[in-house]
Amino acid sequence: MSIRKLPILGLLALAAACGGGDNTETAETTTTDAPAASGTPTVTTTAPATPAPAAGAPVTPDAGGQVHEVKMVTTQGGASGEFQPKTLTVKKGDVIRWVMADGQAVHNVSFTMAQGNPGGFTPPADSPMYTQAGQSYEIKVDMAPGTYNYVCVPHSMMGMTGSITVQ
Repeated sequence: MSIRKLPILGLLALAAACGGGDNTETAETTTTDAPAASGTPTVTTTAPATPAPAAGAPVTPDAGGQVHEVKMVTTQGGASGEFQPKTLTVKKGDVIRWVMADGQAVHNVSFTMAQGNPGGFTPPADSPMYTQAGQSYEIKVDMAPGTYNYVCVPHSMMGMTGSITVQ
């Protein structure tokens, strides 16, 4: 083996040793403090965090809860859209599933960009921008009773808005 190949092999070995990506299911945090008076370091280990549901994983309603479906429909040849139904009444523990009805335009669901939501409301994360029929976004209803507004960001100025009323 020539000496020129050794640095390349070393880099490959280093890359393989560092690989593995982010594995949140088995990740633990370990902190080593300065040695105690006895000279032995103190080690604190934190158990792995409960993993968040995987992206795209189905959300399950609470016992007795329902799954409500709202379609994201493109209108005006892709210039706008609408949520069908536009308004929805749900209960805490239900699941709302927004489904991309067609792939004619980009749509999403955003509570953060909507106007008129109750003070103190912490909105769920905005959905990604969807481009293909059948793509979906789900949330489990955990809001206090009231009415909550959401929009499709690319089409909010064209009236693609909706609301849910939590009983």
